[in-house]
Amino acid sequence: MSLLKEGGGRSPLKFDLSKGKNSPLFKKFKGFVRNFRLINHVNSVLVALSGGPDSVCLLNLLFLLSKRAGFQLYAAHFHHGLRGAEADRDAAFSKKICQENHIPFFLGKGDVKELSQKRGLGIQDAARRLRYQFLKDVAGKNAIDVIATGHTADDQAEELIIRFMRGASLEGLSGIKVRRDDGIIRPILFATKREILEHLSRTGIGFVTDSSNLEGKYTRNKVRQLLIPVIRKHFNPSISKSLSRTAILLQEDEEALMTLARKAYEGARQDLQERNGGKASETLVVLRIDRLSREPSSILRRVLLFGLKDAGVSRERVVSDHILKMEHMVRDDTPSSTYRLPDGFIAVRIYDHLLISCDFVKKLKSDSTREMPLIQGPGDIDLGPALGMIKLRETDFLPIGYWLSRNLSYPRPIFLGYNNDLMPLGVRFRRPGDRFFPYGFKEPVKLKDFLIVKRIPKIIRDFIPLLVKDDQIAGICGIEVAHPFRVTGERALKVSWEPTGIFKTIFEFRKK
Repeated sequence: MSLLKEGGGRSPLKFDLSKGKNSPLFKKFKGFVRNFRLINHVNSVLVALSGGPDSVCLLNLLFLLSKRAGFQLYAAHFHHGLRGAEADRDAAFSKKICQENHIPFFLGKGDVKELSQKRGLGIQDAARRLRYQFLKDVAGKNAIDVIATGHTADDQAEELIIRFMRGASLEGLSGIKVRRDDGIIRPILFATKREILEHLSRTGIGFVTDSSNLEGKYTRNKVRQLLIPVIRKHFNPSISKSLSRTAILLQEDEEALMTLARKAYEGARQDLQERNGGKASETLVVLRIDRLSREPSSILRRVLLFGLKDAGVSRERVVSDHILKMEHMVRDDTPSSTYRLPDGFIAVRIYDHLLISCDFVKKLKSDSTREMPLIQGPGDIDLGPALGMIKLRETDFLPIGYWLSRNLSYPRPIFLGYNNDLMPLGVRFRRPGDRFFPYGFKEPVKLKDFLIVKRIPKIIRDFIPLLVKDDQIAGICGIEVAHPFRVTGERALKVSWEPTGIFKTIFEFRKK
């Protein structure tokens, strides 16, 4: 039926309660919604309305159900600006069908091509992002409880085939979810296209068609037009329903695994309380390797996904290679490793901890390239926002106090012998070939080897400030004084280094 031609009799834009409530599809719809509790305790529903048969059918079914369940129904249409007059027609049709049935309507518009070019996205991906953002904005501004989209069993079958061909995890093969965590529901995911068209024909409801669904340049259209018809004809006439049932079973398995993974994640996540009782100042997730390594891969990979999410990494940017690499970091015996993640994040193995954080190394490099003033005497040296402060104070040297300080966790105060030849001191950072004469040693050693023995995490070794006298390292701030610069008299220079943020936190998670 040409669904913009009303002709005589009842308008195809007006919903008929008497016909709709006796529809076989409506009976199935009520059971599906009830079984999955899609509108339990829901006061309002926003329908993503394109004007096509799927979304119009969804609008009609929810309209019928709202008369019984008592929730408020809304609809929203997003104009993608891609199909010229046809897109204008779809927007006008969507608005008109809502007006005819007294359903509050919202219209949005965005430049899909601009976003596609700006973000390097495919047209369909860009359109989807803009559309969902619009729907969420409408729901948020109007306090609407859930958003309903018109995904069908045919959409589910197409999605599963595409994901299977590309390679996907169990989560991916679970397909389109009946309910998402962000309040989006798919109430007609059980229904085939044939059932939807039969319902619209039975109730005399009109719809529009999107010509882009016939274009062969999109993978989904190729699957729909070429692959699925062959499967229906030669292998399984009910392929859409079969794959839809499979997806729901896999979703149930995935939910069970995610429940186990959530428990494992909570057991492995390290509390970020600092010694002073405050929280780490930057977004950071720290996971205990001993807890992670005992988990099977199916649970561990999901635990890592929880960690990435909590750290702030966009789920859409995470691919299987990221998870596999992080799993290798957990299971490998290498105590120190770093892996760059999307969105400017990094994963860092530090002995028996795995850190997921924003890439703080860039900030450390920026601070470490600043020109540092010569130290002429007691005072404070500002190393920058990432590296913190060095405080130098003249003090009477008490051997007991010195040995007590050596039992403190890093960074700890160090004491230099304060004689007439000590000043000036320079401040710099590690260089290739540096050697250091540790306190109590008979000769210098490679600085790199000394830091490894002290279990200083590899990722911060280049950013620990060094006090130097001429070409000789007099002290490693927060760690050790050089033997030639030890206190031999009564006067001492107490050097306290106070790093900030993640740098300070990393010291908290050294392997004891």
